[in-house]
Amino acid sequence: MFKRIFFWGLTAGILSAVASIIYQQIHEFATYTDFSKVLGIPVIIAANLIGGLLAAIAFWICIKLFKKNAELIFNLLLSMGSFASVIYPIFYFKLPLDVPMPEMFPLLTVPMHFLPAIAWFTIRPLFAKKPFTES
Repeated sequence: MFKRIFFWGLTAGILSAVASIIYQQIHEFATYTDFSKVLGIPVIIAANLIGGLLAAIAFWICIKLFKKNAELIFNLLLSMGSFASVIYPIFYFKLPLDVPMPEMFPLLTVPMHFLPAIAWFTIRPLFAKKPFTES
């Protein structure tokens, strides 16, 4: 079971990384901004892969702890975690002084915080035909 959940998280991370890179390219083209010094493609890929794998580990832990309600509890935690993670780029992230238009940075990063959760929920039918339970 852990192997299937691990590949679910890895696939969600890859899918969200691709979506984030596409979004970054569209954002860059539409707003004429370049945040590649701060948020380059390797950072985007790593953050999404780590997010997907952490989600897989958290889901596995929820299955072990909560048995029948694990999926509901995990979905709530993932959604709340995605919303909570938005606080960092809005309030605490400090850009270098030479970056033009720093007010556009949250517009780039905030949607990216929701892409791992969206990818997780989107590919669920590939990895789970019925609710997960501890076997």
